[in-house]
Amino acid sequence: MSEPKVLNFAELKVGDSASFEIDLDVDFIDKFANLSGDHNPLHTNESYAAATSFGNRIPHGMIAGALFSRLVGMELPGKYALYIGQTLSFRKPLPAPGRVCVSGLITNCSGATRTIRIATVVQHAETKMILVEGEALVRVLK
Repeated sequence: MSEPKVLNFAELKVGDSASFEIDLDVDFIDKFANLSGDHNPLHTNESYAAATSFGNRIPHGMIAGALFSRLVGMELPGKYALYIGQTLSFRKPLPAPGRVCVSGLITNCSGATRTIRIATVVQHAETKMILVEGEALVRVLK
């Protein structure tokens, strides 16, 4: 397991960014279903999902939330992050199987509250289509 980046508040500025790519597959969806307890058949049942307008199983939307948590806790700002809030807007389902790019861009830094705002995006890695977007509010502890 990798260690989180160690960025303190004084090192952060508007325009700083971070990203990573990750592959989503059926095994990933099943593990998330077991972790979250959300076994909705749209996510977990091949024959049910095939009969929907999606045509196949789709990942839970909250997988994007978990990936944003990874972004904040491991990359931007990393070790000293305390997640305060996150908005999410689901534009398209996440692909499975498929590769996504998770990225964040600091849009505001407040010295008075030691908080940063991060524009968060999940894009399809190949098409660059935005799938999920939002904004994270993070307190930086050091």
